[in-house]
Amino acid sequence: MAVRRNNRWVWVISLVVVAIVVSRLPIASKIPLIMAPAIETLRTPVGWWQSFSLWFQNSESLQEAYLEAQKQVQRQASLIQETNSLRSENRQLRALLNVAAIPGYRWHAAKVHGRSPDAMSQYLIVQTTGASTDDVIVSSKGLVGVVDSVSGDNVTVRTILDASIAVPVTAPGTALAALLRGQGNSIEVDFVPTEHAPDVGTILYTSGSGGMFPPGIAAARIVSVEPMPGEIFSRVQAEPVAHWQRDNWLAIASSTRTGPK
Repeated sequence: MAVRRNNRWVWVISLVVVAIVVSRLPIASKIPLIMAPAIETLRTPVGWWQSFSLWFQNSESLQEAYLEAQKQVQRQASLIQETNSLRSENRQLRALLNVAAIPGYRWHAAKVHGRSPDAMSQYLIVQTTGASTDDVIVSSKGLVGVVDSVSGDNVTVRTILDASIAVPVTAPGTALAALLRGQGNSIEVDFVPTEHAPDVGTILYTSGSGGMFPPGIAAARIVSVEPMPGEIFSRVQAEPVAHWQRDNWLAIASSTRTGPK
């Protein structure tokens, strides 16, 4: 039985070979019409094989083209992301120029290199030259903090969320003289008279009292005002207006006055 199957395959292969050879002979056109159906039948497997080979080659070409297109899309996305990042930094630097108009201070840019792992990034590492301890740090939106220490070009910054910093502030158009104190994740506003407490949403600005912080810099936004029974002052909570958690550029203000700050 196995011999018969082998003989059958030998005949099929032989007929295919004959069909290929005959189809390429110059006398193929003279073969009687009666043989045409048989020859066409023998040619069919050859056509299938040629079609399959062509499909496989086209498939490989399409796969290569697809992979190359993917690479180009990835490169384009990377370029767009880099361009958007540069535009964002450029906007930050232009906004810092408006802050640097405050007289009595020497202003210079600082590139953010690191942030503390806590949720509000209470400490920053920036790179700049010419900074000194207690120099003031601002972003394009407002007050960030002060220089804590300097090591070469690397500067450690304490933000206004740190409890060791107290910032004298006021509300424009009022006689308010309050004090911001950091609470880790929020800001407490001390010495706000209940009778004259600002509304929620009011932005407090540095008053310049004490000589450490330049006047007129946005510092915090009031988020809650709670009158205390029997007390003169209300309990007031605020949040920073600066966005140092995401800004890549900050500005440092070094006082040009002689003597201590």
